[in-house]
Order: sequence, then structure tokens, then C-alpha cells
Amino acid sequence: MERKIIFLSFLLFVLLIIGCGGDQSSSVSSPRGGSVVTSDFSPSQPTSSDAITVKITAVTEEAPDYSWIVNGIPVSVTGNKLSPKHFSKNDTVFCSILIGGEEKKKVGPIVIKNSPPRINSMEISPGNPLHGTDLSINSDLIDADEDEIEILIRWYINEEEVGQEKTLSGSKFKAADKVYAVVTPFDGTDEGLPINTGWILVQNSPPEFISAPPSIKGRKMDYEVKVEDADGDNFDLTLEERPAGMNLQANRLIWEAPEIDKDTSFLVKIKARDERGGETILSFSLDLKRTEMR
Repeated sequence: MERKIIFLSFLLFVLLIIGCGGDQSSSVSSPRGGSVVTSDFSPSQPTSSDAITVKITAVTEEAPDYSWIVNGIPVSVTGNKLSPKHFSKNDTVFCSILIGGEEKKKVGPIVIKNSPPRINSMEISPGNPLHGTDLSINSDLIDADEDEIEILIRWYINEEEVGQEKTLSGSKFKAADKVYAVVTPFDGTDEGLPINTGWILVQNSPPEFISAPPSIKGRKMDYEVKVEDADGDNFDLTLEERPAGMNLQANRLIWEAPEIDKDTSFLVKIKARDERGGETILSFSLDLKRTEMR
């Protein structure tokens, strides 16, 4: 009988242990809600061109929700990324992180910074200049904040900086010079990325006749042919077409007209050619009047 009582007591003890173990197991339930351990914005200093992302580390079984606020006004975005279409420079942005509908952490504030301007395209104009031709920059500029943009220019000739004017004077370069510019957009707050235009080659300027075509009275002519070359090149003069007996002596056109029995016209062509191959032709007619020939 005593043994039976002991056995029943032991059995009851075992059942109690099993029962308590079952209760303990059922009491370890999954945690509700959760917590946010760390959080930050990326980028940390966004501009008006940047999408803003919230990066978090959360201890939870539920996916967090996000509530964005711009200048104190909620924005209808529930994801962890806020598009730049929702804010502008100088706006203030917060983001609340919610788990199970309960705010666990607020990230911010951050103030949106100015977006630097950008150069979409540009070129030096004109693209094939001669000495004496002023140069300027044609550009297409972009600014996300719609700020007024100016361009800062550094001009270079043969790798040497020669000025920072908006227009480069054509007197500063000559044939075969290489010209380029480094252009930086500026919106009054920030400078954008400077861009090199790439160089252009200054073209050769042919010689230019600066003396008026001659006329003749009587039979003798001594005409000084005046020519200039904008690049300072050497040049030669040749008679391409002439009446008999006409000659060039250095830069003087010498001729003694023949006797004529009627009014006569003679065509003259003088070519000036520089050392780079540039050439110009001066054409004119000499009209001889019989009554003026003496």
C-alpha cells in the first residue's frame, strides 16, 4: 500500500512537471511591434536633385512604414525613398519610422541644399576663326532649381591662359594657333563641374590688298601695290594677267602704254600668296583713251 502511494505521488509529480513545461512553452510568444536600432538619411546632405533614402536597422517581424514630412506638411509617400519632385532647395525634411502603426523613431531634420548647375552642351563660336574674329561660347545650361546661371570662362591659346572675358578678342591670336576654353557654370551659390571645350584651330588669313586699283593718264604708270597679311606672314606678288610690257618691280607696277589709235581696255590681275598658301587676286581694268595718250 505504501509503495502504491509513493508511485502515485511520483506519477502526479511527473504530470505536474509536464504541465508546467507546457505552460512555459506556450508563454514564449513572438514579440509584437519592434524597435529601430539605427537610422540615417542617404545622402546625408541631399541637394534638390537627389532622391533621399532612409536606411534603418530594425528589430521586428513587421515591415516598417515611413511617414515623410516636408516643411511640416505630410507627403503621400510610404516607402523609404523620397523623390526630388517632392521638395526644393532650402526645404526641411523629416521621416518618421512606424512599426505596427506606432512611431518608433523620427529621422531628421535635414535641409535640402542647392543643386549646382550643369553644362549640357557648349561650343566656341565661330568654329573656324580667322585672326581678328572675336570668339564667344555658345552653351546649353541646366539648373534643377531654375536659378539664373552665368558661365565663368578661362581662355587658352597654345596652352597659355590669356583671359577670362566673356569674349576673346580676335587680335589675340593668329593663324595656326590652338584656342580652347575651360567653362564653369555658376548659379550664384555653387559652381558646377568645369568643362573643357576642346581646341579649335585658327585659320589662315590670306593677304589683303589695301591700295585702290590704279588708273592711267598718259602713257606711263608707276603704281605702288599695298598688301597686308593679318597673320604677319610673308607673301609674294605675281602678275597673273597683264598687257605687254607691264612688270612688277618689288611691289611697284611699272608700265608704259603703247600708242593706240582707238580707246582700248586692258585687264590686269595681281595675285598675292602667303607662305601658308592663302592667296588673293586683285583684278582691274586699265581704260586708255586715245585723246589722253601723249
